[in-house]
Amino acid sequence: MDLGGTIKGFCRVISQARGKIYNWFRKEKQGDLEDQKPIVHSHPNKLPLEKIKAAIEFIERHPEISTGYTVGTRVGISQTSVSNIRNRYCPRVVEKEVNIIKGSYGWARRNVCWSIDTMAIRFIGGWLHATVLIEEASRLILGYRVAEQKLGIYARDLLLATILQMGVKPLVVKHDRGREFENEEFQGALKEQKIVSLPSPAYYAPFNSRVERTIRIIRRFTAPLEIRYDAALQEIDRALYRAQRDINYQMPRRIFNGQTSDEIYRTTPDYEPYERDRLIEDVYEAQEIEDSSYLLDGKMLDRLRQDVVESLCRNKLCHIEYQLKKVKIKLTG
Repeated sequence: MDLGGTIKGFCRVISQARGKIYNWFRKEKQGDLEDQKPIVHSHPNKLPLEKIKAAIEFIERHPEISTGYTVGTRVGISQTSVSNIRNRYCPRVVEKEVNIIKGSYGWARRNVCWSIDTMAIRFIGGWLHATVLIEEASRLILGYRVAEQKLGIYARDLLLATILQMGVKPLVVKHDRGREFENEEFQGALKEQKIVSLPSPAYYAPFNSRVERTIRIIRRFTAPLEIRYDAALQEIDRALYRAQRDINYQMPRRIFNGQTSDEIYRTTPDYEPYERDRLIEDVYEAQEIEDSSYLLDGKMLDRLRQDVVESLCRNKLCHIEYQLKKVKIKLTG
């Protein structure tokens, strides 16, 4: 510090220092020191009490229109202040809106239902069609057949060959409304074996979800061959065989608590023989008393499916598994 070499200069410097100290004390009282933590004026603790009360009253009186901008404009505070007041002083009521929809079918016994579907496999610039048959309760792949066309005779042969190999036949067979399942060959085989047909309803994706998920897994085995133009038919067959073996015996399922499809199939009890006759009797009786108006408006096929499902549920062979479609959380207050 330069004192100027005189008493007069020394006094001048002391006066400046006193002025600095005075300004520091004044700024400290006002909260304006540079190194002091800045004050958040929008915080509820820093707002006047009358402003807080006015905002709370407006929010409670007009809950439908009490947006941050509206309240801030009416009361004379910022939107941030309104948000802070709302979160701190205005409790919110949480309403949960849950939509419950029907999910897939749950089966109490094995071999009550088999499901059949067809997957397309790209092969040397063209297409092959693999018909896959699974057991619904355990999702066990019972068999498959590869053909160049989607024909009912191939689906019929797969069904009859599986019945002969397994030594058991299902009560119902689930299928979509593809031409290979709605023709006389396949439907005739079902009637001959006293198996009830369970066609898919319109716009109901969960109906064939199990066999479709199985087909998606099978496609992981066939996909590497589909991008090749030198793949042989024997390779496609080997890939399908590997898929059947691995899915049935080597793939623990979360839905089965880590068990494989084969383990579930072997530990699930079979249906009783008399239950087939009771199911057929119930279905035929329901068909006889159906209103003829269903034939006129095109709903007969779906109504027949409902009759089959209702009969299965009455006999405790099947139950509908419900699931949550979506959850909406509505905040008010």
